[in-house]
Amino acid sequence: MIPNQKLLAIIDAQVQLVALGNDLSAVMDAASSRAVELTGADGAVVELLEDDAIVYRSASGIAEAQLGLRMPVANSLSGRVLTSRSAALCSDSETDERVNRDACRKVGLRAMVIVPLIAGGEAVAVMKLVWKAPREFNENEAEIAQLLANMTAMLMQRATQEGPNVLKQRLTLDEASGTANRSFFYEQLQAKVAAAQTGHGHLGVAVVRINGIAALPEALADISRRIERECRPGDLVARIGHDEFGVILNMASRRSIVTSQLHRISLSVTGESLPGISDAALRQACHTGSSLYPEDAHTAIELVQAARP
Repeated sequence: MIPNQKLLAIIDAQVQLVALGNDLSAVMDAASSRAVELTGADGAVVELLEDDAIVYRSASGIAEAQLGLRMPVANSLSGRVLTSRSAALCSDSETDERVNRDACRKVGLRAMVIVPLIAGGEAVAVMKLVWKAPREFNENEAEIAQLLANMTAMLMQRATQEGPNVLKQRLTLDEASGTANRSFFYEQLQAKVAAAQTGHGHLGVAVVRINGIAALPEALADISRRIERECRPGDLVARIGHDEFGVILNMASRRSIVTSQLHRISLSVTGESLPGISDAALRQACHTGSSLYPEDAHTAIELVQAARP
């Protein structure tokens, strides 16, 4: 039985999710974050079913490096949960024959709880809580995760009722800026890094951080448009943090191209004032950085970390 104090915390978390409304990206991040907080997990993932694959649409803790990862549903424990529509516990991934052991090792997990998100009578996603060490589950971990997953699924169901593509759009869009969100950015970056590895190509990433911009929601869409003005075909702009935008520079064959494009982006962003922030304050608040694959990093998360100013 879940202790009363923890039940109150779960109710508070559910109220928080409802308040986020249609911003499903924020809903998923908040749900997984609160689940980690309430269970002591080392990380969490929300995996969305898309055709015959599951995509890591939200990830935190030790799983964050896998954000945007696309995995086949078949022969995975998450796939079993989607099919059975019931929770699954794994106390030790090294001895559990149901799991993809190599994938678990890549994330660095040894134990996990996976619960389904059911919207409109269909299992559309799973929430996975992960731990770095083997463990027995005796502190209501699955029940806590399921309560938060149920609220998340209810909010997803509203989107499914609006049309066949509304759910995916909401899960990949940053509501405040009107551009792609962190999940979609990493999904695309993971794919482009894989393509660059296969073709021995190059790939650039830029990060634009404007300190305090999240407190000015009316300015976020304007900033994204200014960045997009200096983008080329195939580039992708996304809001990847409260005060940060990321850009995948698709045509970055060498560092001089990355540097030149980043300079133009910086000039575009700071070229005129924004509501609530003067020209001078904007120039002072804006910080930019970039990285180039494979010279600076070899994974999506490392490329972003290397680009952060």
